Amino acid sequence: MTLDEELLTVARKAGTAAAAAQDQADIAKAVYHHSVLRLHRAGGSMREIAEALKMSHQRVHQIVEQSKRTERCWFCGRAGDEVGKLMAGPAALICDLCVAEAQVAEVGDCSFCSETKPVHAGAEAQICRSCLDFSAAVISAAASPR
Repeated sequence: MTLDEELLTVARKAGTAAAAAQDQADIAKAVYHHSVLRLHRAGGSMREIAEALKMSHQRVHQIVEQSKRTERCWFCGRAGDEVGKLMAGPAALICDLCVAEAQVAEVGDCSFCSETKPVHAGAEAQICRSCLDFSAAVISAAASPR
């Protein structure tokens, strides 16, 4: 039996469209999870985030815990579950250990604020002094009891 060429063409186009839609859905999910993580790392409690986004506290908890196993510091490469806190910027993550130890030296583009300033260069990103100070303040505030 030979396949109908018109139906085969329709099936191929539909397969391509489905793959493209899945890619877009995967990207949207990753951006959503990253946004939830940034809210949490900026000091939002899991309950506050869940209420604001109309989702369950358990789902927010799953997103945060999953990220600890899969995300890593862009400066030292340590996984999220190997450090105390990870600070998320728009284009990079930095751990509490690197924030504490970073020395700003050469001029470059900061991966957090995008400004050209003296930066600390890591394996995959750079961070300026003001973004380091802000990260340290957020990490410190998140570590202290409310």
